[in-house]
This record gives sequence, structure tokens and C-alpha cells, in this order.
Amino acid sequence: MLRALTLAALVLSSIPGCASQDAQATPSQKPVAASTAPAQPCTDVFVRARACTDQYIPMLVDLRAKLDHPAGIADAVKADRNGVIAQAKAEWANDSTDASIASTCSANAPLPGEAEAAAACLAKTDCGEYVTCIAPLFEKHLAK
Repeated sequence: MLRALTLAALVLSSIPGCASQDAQATPSQKPVAASTAPAQPCTDVFVRARACTDQYIPMLVDLRAKLDHPAGIADAVKADRNGVIAQAKAEWANDSTDASIASTCSANAPLPGEAEAAAACLAKTDCGEYVTCIAPLFEKHLAK
């Protein structure tokens, strides 16, 4: 059920230039500077999410619970939010690899305005600010 929390269903995979496999950042809690290359905003979004895992995954879990997407996650989060977050982080460890990011980013078409919105979020240097900024883009896609 939680596999849907990860890259395959994530929103910003629709940003242009997602076929890049240049995501070389290693997981950490420090913000990662966004690439200035215009061809890889999708990769940059996920590399940054990976660098901000401790803020990003709880936001994603809470957003999915709010929307009950996938069905049943709202009840699971009510029953054991920390357990759902732990499971999502375990899945994210695999789904946030460079290869998984490249695969996700190459599989989807862009939506209008997303590249600009993502760029504004990527300019945020604090993980909390970044995650707060990017959340509405994810919500827009998940609510469809």
C-alpha cells in the first residue's frame, strides 16, 4: 500500500527534462543546491527531496492521508502515523536512488507551470521551507 507513497506516484515527475540521470547527491539532511541546468528540474526536485527526507516523507504521508490516496492510508496514519512514516522512509531508501529518480522522471510529461513553481521551491535553502513550498504541487497531482 505504501509503495504508492514513493516516486512512481509522485507529482513532480511531470516536470520537463526528467530523463537526466545526473542525480549524484548522497542522502543527507542538509539542503542540496539545485542544478542550474534547465534540463533537469525533475531530477533536482527528487534529489532535493532525498536530501530533505526527514521533512519530505512526513509531509507526503500527511498529504496522502488528507486525500486518502491510496485508499485506506488515512486510517493507517490515524492508527500509527510514525509506523507509516517509517515504512515510507524504508521504501524511499530504494525509490530515491539515482536510477529510480531517472526512471520516474523519464516516464511522465510536464504540466504547465510546474517547472517555474519547482524552480521557486528549489531556491529555498532550508529543508522545511522547501518541503512546504513543494507540497502544493504534490497535492495538485494527488488530488486528480
